[in-house]
Amino acid sequence: MSAQVRIVATEVAGVVTAKVIVPHPNESGRRKDELGNLVPAHFISEAKGSLNGTALFEMQFGPSVSKNPFLQFRFKGGKGDTLNVVLLDNKQNSFAGETVVK
Repeated sequence: MSAQVRIVATEVAGVVTAKVIVPHPNESGRRKDELGNLVPAHFISEAKGSLNGTALFEMQFGPSVSKNPFLQFRFKGGKGDTLNVVLLDNKQNSFAGETVVK
């Protein structure tokens, strides 16, 4: 399973604001279905970001993250920079997106 991560990144005065939406069910493993059975855990476990090929951040997540999470963060950068975000879930599925800063 691989899904496209949507990213928008804009620069103002040398600071880039990135907004990321990740399509993912993010099941905690504690919710029950209509029959009362536990829905298996399936959640984003880590994220890595890079700017122009250089590591920018690493994050760890757990089962409490919402469905289709929205992330927003800021960093120093400029127009034309390339931001890449890759996420991995607890079933080793990867989710990636890339954008050019505007």
